[in-house]
Amino acid sequence: MGGGQVGASAWSVRGRFDGDPEAALDAMKARVFEEGDYLWEEDELGRPDSIEELYEVESVQESGTHSVLDVHEFISATGEDDFGTIRPLTDAELVAAFGSEEPSVADFDELDKAGRLPYERRPRWSANCALLYENDVAVELAIWGVSGD
Repeated sequence: MGGGQVGASAWSVRGRFDGDPEAALDAMKARVFEEGDYLWEEDELGRPDSIEELYEVESVQESGTHSVLDVHEFISATGEDDFGTIRPLTDAELVAAFGSEEPSVADFDELDKAGRLPYERRPRWSANCALLYENDVAVELAIWGVSGD
């Protein structure tokens, strides 16, 4: 039976951005895994030693981790959302959500804390992302989505 009762949940994470979204994603995944900041229902097993081991656990394959660990592939802003994809917001979506094409870390945190990040168009098991700016420079990457069953 495992994770059938949890349901889907929204999550978000942000991390340092140095020009490489894949590297930023890997660093966020590593941090979330290290901190144990993901859904783990198999207490009798003990937590896995690696992200690879985590992905081998049946309940994780069925119910996910309700975290950035559930998404894997960046697509274009006009791409088709699919299982595990991360789609950047378009400029129009950024303006609608944050009031700017270059939202700041504070802008993101404000919407996140208020539960107002744009989730409504996301299929489960996918995410959105946005660069967060300071003085016209992208300093962080934010990723948020919905996963679980």
